[in-house]
Amino acid sequence: QGPRLESAAEVDRLERDGCTMVGMTTMPEASLARELDMRYAVCALAVNHAAGRVPGDTSILAQLERHTSQGAERFAAVLERLIPAIC
Repeated sequence: QGPRLESAAEVDRLERDGCTMVGMTTMPEASLARELDMRYAVCALAVNHAAGRVPGDTSILAQLERHTSQGAERFAAVLERLIPAIC
């Protein structure tokens, strides 16, 4: 399904539940993997602060682009070390 930005209501609910970070790329994959008894791991970047809180806020796209670009190099370094360790 791909990434989906959270709504303000979702962020509010998660905050009330004690969450400090919201993931937008691990469902339904994680649930399906669990049902099929498959191993599943996530390596993700934190790229924005609570999308959906400010109606019509277009700066979120700039945040996503900036943080994704900054994290890509570090992410590649993690994968270069991780893949040989698990294969």
